[in-house]
Amino acid sequence: MDIKTALEKMVEKLKNTDSAELDAEVLLAFILGKNKEYLFTYPEKELTKIQLSKFLNLIKKRATGEPVAYLIGEKEFFGLKFFVNKNVLIPRPETELLVEEILKVAKDNMTIADIGTGSGAILIAGYKSMSSYSAKKRSLRLEFMATDISKKALAVAKKNAEFHKANIKFFQGDLLEPVKNKQIDIMTANLPYLEKKDKKNLRFSEEIGLKFEPKQALYSGKDGLDAYREFFKQVAKLSYQPKFILIEFGYKQTAKLEKIIRSNLNKIKIHLKKDLGGFDRVMVIELFDDSY
Repeated sequence: MDIKTALEKMVEKLKNTDSAELDAEVLLAFILGKNKEYLFTYPEKELTKIQLSKFLNLIKKRATGEPVAYLIGEKEFFGLKFFVNKNVLIPRPETELLVEEILKVAKDNMTIADIGTGSGAILIAGYKSMSSYSAKKRSLRLEFMATDISKKALAVAKKNAEFHKANIKFFQGDLLEPVKNKQIDIMTANLPYLEKKDKKNLRFSEEIGLKFEPKQALYSGKDGLDAYREFFKQVAKLSYQPKFILIEFGYKQTAKLEKIIRSNLNKIKIHLKKDLGGFDRVMVIELFDDSY
């Protein structure tokens, strides 16, 4: 069977997914070790029985809702390739906004820490962008660190850091616990913020896809904010307060989240950033202290 025919047949098997053609193309390109352009340049290329068998196997898994990123073991984020598996969330496009805001507030001689780092995508993307800037301007001297409670997630983050040659120190522990005695200037966090009833607001394909991702990285209590409650309690106890805290959250959580933050922190200014859909998505919390 040639590439063109195989794609047509497999697309039909994925007709209930939102992106059948794209998914089939990505999966076949992965099996062949080629880019997608190859598929259209050589549509008459015959597939071997092994290649066809592998293709069919991945298509069957995709048809059950398993995300393409898990099937091929990688996901693009901020223009970079990241390794992913079922121990970490798949980086989302809207999270790139968080990286953009980090780049805006980072200054010379700062320490940046990503709390609950997962795949490490946020911090590594920031590291790569700032390292590139520093190479040109020869100015930014920064230290990077990340935490996660999951050993398996940290293994993925370390693999990504090594792949991108990112000099990041990793610590295992619950939120800020492993770095509570360190001086950190910028904290970033994309903690779990979904509540179970959020499923009602998802397309069927999105809901099915979430079933394959780690639940502890998605859901956080009745209103989805338990992780952030604990996070800000820990921030309040720090002897050295950060200058900035940047977080991602759900679009209906703005008011409740602001209340949580203000109940734990004084002398702050909150800046809200909207995603491409026009929803509140990132919060930049600027902290002021007389000792600065």
